[in-house]
Amino acid sequence: MHYKVEEIIRFMENWAKPEYEEDWDNSGVQILFENSEIENIVVALDLTDEVVDMAIEKNVKLIITHHPMFFNGLKSIRSDEYIGKNVIRLIENKITVYSAHTTLDIAEEGVNDTISKLLNLREVKGLYKTEKGYYIGRTGLLEKEMPLEEFIEFLKLQFNINNLRIYGKLKESVKKVSLCGGAGADFIRNAIDEKSDIYFTGDVKHHEGQLAYENNLIIVDIGHYNSEKIIVEKIKEKLLKDFKLNIYTTLKNSYEIDVDDI
Repeated sequence: MHYKVEEIIRFMENWAKPEYEEDWDNSGVQILFENSEIENIVVALDLTDEVVDMAIEKNVKLIITHHPMFFNGLKSIRSDEYIGKNVIRLIENKITVYSAHTTLDIAEEGVNDTISKLLNLREVKGLYKTEKGYYIGRTGLLEKEMPLEEFIEFLKLQFNINNLRIYGKLKESVKKVSLCGGAGADFIRNAIDEKSDIYFTGDVKHHEGQLAYENNLIIVDIGHYNSEKIIVEKIKEKLLKDFKLNIYTTLKNSYEIDVDDI
């Protein structure tokens, strides 16, 4: 069944509303062919050359990503540069690209709500209130207090990962959890203010780990990609409730290479 590209975009924006967008962000349309009819979609975390390859191979006319293709102003499009080459291929094949970034971080059933559900948190509330009055991140309680080691193994299982980094002052057990998908180090002090036992996020640096140690907080860093990859299947799930589409997803992280693959 075919749908107008505007129908899919309207659905996404009713969920991850444009007004949620942070000022520094670039959620929304990246490339638009407004009269396109859509039957197949690719959903991915990032717009990479491999995602473009998949879209062309599957005759896809719409790619939905979490991270925007463009963050800063594009001053030139060159076929000998990575971004330019992808832009040219997308335009040549009349492929629309739509991104829901901070809009989907904030949205109900978005990135942070999906993480909260994976962790089986209850009494969930927002972690950090933006200038626009919306919440990024979540804080909640585990169903029961868990030994730290058991919680770490639970995380690995739920996010299908083998490795993670732990910062701060270790404790025997955890009950109250704060979280933020992606790069959430800016909200460590909010987790401290919540008196959370543990903060779950990505992209934590040395001195941020030191801050956690000084304030009796454990930080678990599973990496930016791993903390957000869960949203890809959530987007697919939501779309299939309203549209009879062929939706292709990719969870490959093109930027990090496992040492076993070298």
